[in-house]
Amino acid sequence: MFNKKKICAFLSLSLFSLSILSACSQEGDQSNAKNGNGKDVTIQYWHANVEEERVQLLKELIQKFEKQNPGIHVQQVPVPEEDLPNKISAAMGANQLPAIIESGIEQTLLLSEEGVSDTKLHEEIINEIGKDDFFRGVLDTTKSPDGNGYLGVPIYGWVQGIWYNKRLFEEKGLEAPTTWENILKAAKTFYDPANKKYGIVIGTQKDQFTEQTFSQFALSNNAAIFDEKGKINVDSPEMKESLNFYKELAKYTPEGAESWREAKEMYLSERAPMVMYSTYIMGDLSQNTQLAQSTGFAIPEKKKKASFGQITSFVITNTISEDERNAAKRFTKFLMEKENYIKFLHMSPGGQNPTRKSIAQDPEYLNNEVLKTFGEVASQIPFGLENLQRFDVVNGKIYPEMSDISAQFIISEGIYNMTEHGIQPDEVTKTVKEKIEKVMK
Repeated sequence: MFNKKKICAFLSLSLFSLSILSACSQEGDQSNAKNGNGKDVTIQYWHANVEEERVQLLKELIQKFEKQNPGIHVQQVPVPEEDLPNKISAAMGANQLPAIIESGIEQTLLLSEEGVSDTKLHEEIINEIGKDDFFRGVLDTTKSPDGNGYLGVPIYGWVQGIWYNKRLFEEKGLEAPTTWENILKAAKTFYDPANKKYGIVIGTQKDQFTEQTFSQFALSNNAAIFDEKGKINVDSPEMKESLNFYKELAKYTPEGAESWREAKEMYLSERAPMVMYSTYIMGDLSQNTQLAQSTGFAIPEKKKKASFGQITSFVITNTISEDERNAAKRFTKFLMEKENYIKFLHMSPGGQNPTRKSIAQDPEYLNNEVLKTFGEVASQIPFGLENLQRFDVVNGKIYPEMSDISAQFIISEGIYNMTEHGIQPDEVTKTVKEKIEKVMK
């Protein structure tokens, strides 16, 4: 029996996931076909790549796969991301899940918790592709909470860090904004509000962007929401130190609460030479060749490096037949083969980063008009996935409860009150802890 409470929570949480994908859907017949040579097998593949050019590219890849694998047919079903939660929950209730669902962490967690995800098969595929070739942070993020296999086969991810104008940093004699000290020094140096110039843009609004940007500084200081035993740990000295630093850094941002829109606009208009943003900024940046070529990418570091990101995986369901299971495995491995994988990733260059180290450095992957604009930086960016850190992952163990905490904006509201209303970090940690305790109950 499916857990209705979890499904309802999932429907709400999925609205908050950061992604730049949008919309259209189509239905398909999931029945098996037969021919004179015996029984064919047909599998459905649900994804949110609904743009016409992406659907066409996937059609070409599927045709190539079917030609190499006679008797296996793949039906792609593009689903607008906002519709995916309803479609998945309805399919679970009717016991009509497809063979493959391309989805982010919220969906993969739900499917695993409901017991309809083939976590052992995912591990089998990862091992056959080459476990050592996947970025460490990617595997930590997709590891099943019970340690039994993986939530999915990680296909691509976006990563968030600090984008900065290397030319301006060099003119001022500044080091790259990697350490806390270098970041703060640069923010102070460039801050010139009289001329509408600012030192940095970080999240200070009550939204997910703020939690994500703050998490990189906190986790780089070993400040976590949970400790290794699952105990709430937001009032640790490391967390208070991180809040104090973030509060100081926020002094050099534009007036008012800031989010991702301001970060992108400020960097593209060159009013802030340093902003936090995801790799999805690369598409817009590539329109300004001069700025793109001058752009660097850095990961905040204190006690360790900490990037933030989202991993999209192929989830193979365990409600299908053995023939469909084998077909789904073949198709997943086919898409991860070098030539096919690079073509798949180039649907959204920079936004869809490879989860495999070998592909990130491959000249064929880098031979893309958008990526070439960034020069050698393009090959460095995917390696941010190696240091992927999230509040919901502690030493490779996933805490699904973090989704509820994020959905209620508990962390970002604390940041907002601190940076915009002067609430002190001690009071922030106290209030945040009380709210988290209520969620945990």
